[in-house]
Amino acid sequence: MLATFALGASCAAIQMMVPLVASMVAPERRGQAIGEVMSGLMIGILLSRPAASLIADLWSWRAYYVVSAALMALLAGALGRYLPALQSPARASYGELLLSFPRLLREEPVLRVRAWTASLVMASFTAFWSAVALRLPEAPFGLDAKGIAAFALIGVVGAAATPMAGRWGDKGWARSMFVAAHLLIIGSLALCAWAGALESRIAALLVLSLGTILLDVGITTDQTLGRRAINLLRPEARGRINGLFVALFFIGGGVGAAAASLAWTLGGWTMVCAVAASFGVLGLVTDLVSRTGTS
Repeated sequence: MLATFALGASCAAIQMMVPLVASMVAPERRGQAIGEVMSGLMIGILLSRPAASLIADLWSWRAYYVVSAALMALLAGALGRYLPALQSPARASYGELLLSFPRLLREEPVLRVRAWTASLVMASFTAFWSAVALRLPEAPFGLDAKGIAAFALIGVVGAAATPMAGRWGDKGWARSMFVAAHLLIIGSLALCAWAGALESRIAALLVLSLGTILLDVGITTDQTLGRRAINLLRPEARGRINGLFVALFFIGGGVGAAAASLAWTLGGWTMVCAVAASFGVLGLVTDLVSRTGTS
């Protein structure tokens, strides 16, 4: 348990890369830079599960942790060598910084709105990926463990669209892109639900694959544009603002996973897709009633 806690706490450090990169580029290029970092982050998340399955299948479950530890050692060496040393403008104790979080959340409407939509799309993400592994072994898909691991690679295609979303945000298209992202989430989950009702295995896999790609495009677009919006706020509080944003969207992820478990019990795959799509609907409603964080 202690090792798992230490691993989770250490892995959260990657989230600090986003405000670090944002502080190193001009505001007019911030969306593009954040998109490139987010692309790598999302691709890593989506590759982790199939990589773990394949390595465990070839050797053992312990082998994945050995490989991961070796890669982390290489990464730590590279970051230590190439990351710049930046001095924070904040002059406060750690306790004072923590106590400032509620005030930042109260004073920054962009943070509140964009963290809200980010938590919604993260809920869609975790709801889908928590349940899809339970659905894929069943008809009409009929995938074994290796097939499920290979299917998870499809999500990488959607994550690759992240840098484009950042560039479009820099061009002033953030509001349109938010609307498009949430519509994509809703439509993609309708495709995924339909795939489960098809009789043809090939057709079902093709439709589910398309739905998965579009879902990940929608999710990463919202995440990238949300990160761009909050990183245009107070430079002296960029790290704390990013920390609040990340904490809130991970809460959304936990809610999505819990909702998927209940939905699977009550109504199976179709109910899971409906619940995941409902988070996208809430995001779309937010787009329609608010322009906060879209400039």
